[in-house]
Amino acid sequence: MNTLKSKNRLSLAIFFGAIAIAPILALIAAELLSKTLNCVVREAGPTNCIMFGIDIGNILAVLYVAGWAILLTLPTAGVASIILYIKTINARLKEK
Repeated sequence: MNTLKSKNRLSLAIFFGAIAIAPILALIAAELLSKTLNCVVREAGPTNCIMFGIDIGNILAVLYVAGWAILLTLPTAGVASIILYIKTINARLKEK
């Protein structure tokens, strides 16, 4: 017996997919921002990086380190997303 409707499975698959790639998106955003502002950002600690008069070096350092979370999120949330997507397709094919 299926407890989730096809539409709910698809929404959940998209949600898990977003969780799976969120750390790499944070890393890319930090890289682009640091290159745009000509800042040197290290994972070891924050450096001075001024944007609109505010030092965002610490935020950029955290975003860089958050990229390592991809080692956890991609296998778990990514696989869950793929499984839910396949189940959604199978359920929709059975309806036809």
